[in-house]
Amino acid sequence: MEDLKYFCSHLFTSLSFDQKGQVRVCCNNYETPKDKDGNPISVTDKDFSMNKAFNSDVHTRIRKNILANKKDSGCERCWQTEDNGAESYRTIWNNTLASGFYRDVMLESVDDAGYIGDPFVTFLDFTMGNKCNLICRMCNIDNSNLWEKESKLLYKDDVDIPTKNVSVDDRFLSDEFFRNNFMHLKQVNFLGGEPLIIKEHTDFLKQCIKHGIAKNMVLFYTTNLTVLKDELFDMWSEFRHVYLGVSIDGYKEVDDYIRYPSKWSKLEKNIEKVSEWKKELSMDLQIHSTFQALNVLNYDKLLEWVYSLGDLGFWRIPFSNWVTYPNWYDCRVLPDELKDIGIERITKFIESKKDVEWSAGEEQWLGILKSNLVTLEETFYDFEAVLKFKVYTKKLDRNRKQHIVNYIPELKEFIYG
Repeated sequence: MEDLKYFCSHLFTSLSFDQKGQVRVCCNNYETPKDKDGNPISVTDKDFSMNKAFNSDVHTRIRKNILANKKDSGCERCWQTEDNGAESYRTIWNNTLASGFYRDVMLESVDDAGYIGDPFVTFLDFTMGNKCNLICRMCNIDNSNLWEKESKLLYKDDVDIPTKNVSVDDRFLSDEFFRNNFMHLKQVNFLGGEPLIIKEHTDFLKQCIKHGIAKNMVLFYTTNLTVLKDELFDMWSEFRHVYLGVSIDGYKEVDDYIRYPSKWSKLEKNIEKVSEWKKELSMDLQIHSTFQALNVLNYDKLLEWVYSLGDLGFWRIPFSNWVTYPNWYDCRVLPDELKDIGIERITKFIESKKDVEWSAGEEQWLGILKSNLVTLEETFYDFEAVLKFKVYTKKLDRNRKQHIVNYIPELKEFIYG
């Protein structure tokens, strides 16, 4: 078992589910795990159990392939990242969650059929729901309830609009469910929506503190940080460590354009505020950005700004997450001449920092950025995606009373011809 080169700890002690409560393998796998009767599995099901969630058709298939030393097609995004020379989620999780004897414990828990008889959760991808205060252009109704009107504007009858905000089931936060399922938790990733405005987020933190496990837990956040309540300072002080990933997709007005109706001035104030908190709390402060068609031409400015945040205790390189969905924001919809400009500017930034001593984490994220540049050179033949990028940009501009020329003028000719 020492030679299992495709091992991924996430398949053994991690629970992930989406905004609707539907279980999934991880954030990089878009398959729908099903039970033995062929039904999707949701944490809101009356008969939900960890045994059912951990032993779906997809989970057991991937674990069988791991044991057989075979790549699984559902893990393609990690393989692509690793092939480009960067750290993937898989390798990062293995380093943080499966070091030493923990890996052996995980492997001993599974049989030859990929089945885990007595699963326990140490890692939770906690998607809180779709309540959000922003309507980011690359987002959707599943991740932001505010997308309802514009979903109808763009997609008409081609999208299923929830009748209310999606949120976790109350039972999920009950004392009984918590004691039965979460007493081994070591790490929680809070996603949304926007977790810092969702009540269930603070309810869950209080449960962790109440049951005495907070002091051994690490919290990870993906947040737009447009709201930062003082009560969080006291709650976070109860936990072992907090990784705060602030979602920012451009520098100043470009971010306001993409992450409407975010305001850069308000965001800067909260960045300064959380930087002060870091002086008293155990924290890592990071910038998480998408890597997409709307920001690739200005990404060098974002990189320089993030680098300057090192003075405030932030990581000096952002996590650059390539947008594949919706595919019309994939950077490769742009013509070669625009892609080349983006590559040249980002490469110039990288070369200007060649003598910088990066931390191990920063080095990993710099590798992901370089991997993105390799992918950006690929040719993209989805002409429908190119057309949607142009049409949807115009529609959202009109509806939001914005105009791309005022934010990203280099895209004017491509979009308007």
